[in-house]
Amino acid sequence: MSTKGYAFDNASDQAGAHHDALADLLDGPTRAALGQWGDLTGRRCLEVAAGAGSVALWLAERAAEVVATDIAPQHVPPHPRLVVHRQDIVTDQPPGTFDLVHARLLLGHLPRREEALRRMVAALAPGGVLLIGEFALPPGDFVSSAPDDATADLLTRYLAAHTAALVGSGLDLAWAQRAPAAFAAVGLVEVDSRTTTGRWRGGGPGCRLLRAGIPQLRGSLLAHGLTDADLTATIGAFADPRVVVEGFHFVQISGRVPRLPGPA
Repeated sequence: MSTKGYAFDNASDQAGAHHDALADLLDGPTRAALGQWGDLTGRRCLEVAAGAGSVALWLAERAAEVVATDIAPQHVPPHPRLVVHRQDIVTDQPPGTFDLVHARLLLGHLPRREEALRRMVAALAPGGVLLIGEFALPPGDFVSSAPDDATADLLTRYLAAHTAALVGSGLDLAWAQRAPAAFAAVGLVEVDSRTTTGRWRGGGPGCRLLRAGIPQLRGSLLAHGLTDADLTATIGAFADPRVVVEGFHFVQISGRVPRLPGPA
């Protein structure tokens, strides 16, 4: 995944905590979506922007033949059915042809997302499936519960700065809603979308994910009006079980390359 427009660093000191929180938060719905295609034995699968490799490893453990790519793939664990490549989906064509291509929390961050989408679709065999997962902001108030008004106000201000920082790095807040039309525009059929929602409690995976992002976004957060004292207090609030926020919606979009016509 191209570093241009991507706010988080896979090689940073916070990457481990970031990856762990993502896996705890999103691997459940991701596995459920991947599992709908049945037996994965022998399927050729590509995991783009693999991060720490939790999804790639899960596919390999189900006897799929997996290729995992990332610009910083050092966190992906070894497995006999898993091949790892250092690669940027924006500039490099994936190695091979696949029955399934998956990417999570990637395209929404990339200014050249349509180009990356076309590369992923080009890597699919006839009948192959593309599945992506993206965050969308929940409607309404971010803070559902907090120990006091000051904490609620702080977290509301934090979300505004967090969002502005990511948008400044290239995030398209509307991508999750636009993706189905983009899938259809590149020729995918049977396009479908599913959304997972829920509240995030302090100390839980969602709030841990937000905490892990604060040091990586620090410069941008300060530029958008927060102080170091605000950031310290926010880190503490996201660890407080009395805090409950509306979690980002996790939208998964899938589509299939048309199958070749059968024999007459």
